Amino acid sequence: MASNYPLGYDDERFQSIVNQNFHCLICYNVLKDPVMCRRNEHYFCRGCITEHLRRNSHTCPTCADELSVETLQDVPRIVKNYLNELSIRCDHYDRGCRELVQLQNLKRHVAECGFTPGVCGNQGCGETISKRDRTYHESELCQFRKLKCHNCGEISTMMAGMKTEVANLNTKMAHITRIQKRTREESKHEHETWKT
Repeated sequence: MASNYPLGYDDERFQSIVNQNFHCLICYNVLKDPVMCRRNEHYFCRGCITEHLRRNSHTCPTCADELSVETLQDVPRIVKNYLNELSIRCDHYDRGCRELVQLQNLKRHVAECGFTPGVCGNQGCGETISKRDRTYHESELCQFRKLKCHNCGEISTMMAGMKTEVANLNTKMAHITRIQKRTREESKHEHETWKT
């Protein structure tokens, strides 16, 4: 089921089988941010039921009772506690993270996870890498990294000296060019004077 709103958690992410009573009646995944219809206590992911109410109707998709975002209720505490204590794989399992955390700690773990994807900070690169590999990639592997210079001070001094030399040579060349031009003009003038 492709969607633009957050679905529940895929069953395969959990260490143990999750009872079907704790699955969303819209996406059929394990409940994420669970809420329920007030009269018959049908459980849904908040994202799923909100989208259902926005797109379809203002009724519960299971019992057809009147329902709106405002009339949704929190699930009982025992349901929240059961879900919070489930062991789930990290969001970045496919990128290499093998951590199993309690569902209540998933958000914090994902925020700190070394396998969280990020973009290389070197200008021109744009490669997606894991947070834990970013420093090494940016300083050692990336073709766009800034190279370390062991003789930078000496090279900078030499470059400054060369710039001064080039400026002096340009001044001398301009002076020589002016002298050559004047000499040519004088020579041409003398040549014309001898002709007459």
